[in-house]
Amino acid sequence: MCRERPRLAAAGDAVGPMTRLFAEPLPVRLEWRDGELCSLRVGGRRLVIVEVVRRWRVEAEWWADAVVRDYLTLRTADGLVLDVYGDRLTGTWWLQRMMD
Repeated sequence: MCRERPRLAAAGDAVGPMTRLFAEPLPVRLEWRDGELCSLRVGGRRLVIVEVVRRWRVEAEWWADAVVRDYLTLRTADGLVLDVYGDRLTGTWWLQRMMD
């Protein structure tokens, strides 16, 4: 089982919800265990995934520079909600949006 106990907010944590849409998505590495998404790594930080909220696929501009992506909205153990996408042409994954 991949579930870990969520951490409690600490003094100095950001106050109030915030959404961050990255102009340039950040590279991430997804970590799977027994076919279940357990965590992702971004910028040296490991985030434990507690829920895959939704999934969708985008296929566009097949006549030019094709965009073929799988998107996931994920909830982390510390309460963040992340939108990540996998580029199906290159196999790389990217963090596009972070909401707390």
